[in-house]
Amino acid sequence: MGPFFFGFAISVFSLLLLLINSLLFLSKAKKVNNPTYKYVTIYLLVLFVVEFFCNGIGLLYPGQNLYLSHFYFNAQFLFLSLVFYRLFSNQKLKKLVVVNYTVVTVIIIGMYIYNNESFWQFNLFEIAATSALLIIYSLIHLSNTLGAKRKYFYLTIGLIFYLLCSSLIFLFGNYELVFMEDPYIDIWIFNPLLYIVYQVFLFTEWRYINKHGLND
Repeated sequence: MGPFFFGFAISVFSLLLLLINSLLFLSKAKKVNNPTYKYVTIYLLVLFVVEFFCNGIGLLYPGQNLYLSHFYFNAQFLFLSLVFYRLFSNQKLKKLVVVNYTVVTVIIIGMYIYNNESFWQFNLFEIAATSALLIIYSLIHLSNTLGAKRKYFYLTIGLIFYLLCSSLIFLFGNYELVFMEDPYIDIWIFNPLLYIVYQVFLFTEWRYINKHGLND
């Protein structure tokens, strides 16, 4: 039980950092009229709720919280698509974000309608498609803002790092090894560690915004 609770403790710590960042962003969201910032704030709050239940169910019933990954990835895809839609000034890119979101979401919904049992498992298409598109949007945004005033720079860098690494864990990790208890092998422990790094980037983003103000 020792290694399990060590991994769980790291996961709870990453959840605590997410809560802190959510509250920090929320504290400023009440004072500003900025849709992009508010989308980021809602994104953090929604993910905190999902992660809270994921940790709770994971502690009580290890391995039986896989279905919550759908809420996580789809909420992330929705709110960050809204963020990049706002950040992109090119109308073709804006339309591309809308089309990609619509197509991918329809496919995902269709997959669950076609096979209800798949809802209780990881959906590799859901993970790969949503993560890949968000990474591409992030890279485009970084390219568009080279030499310009930083606009969600730290969030974007953190997002690329986290999605690239965590999606590989989801896509190439052996599910049975991730959740094996006897002997205990916790490949999954790398995900909350990566999430902690992501939260550091988000906190740095908040500090930058708090110091320099919003610029979009």
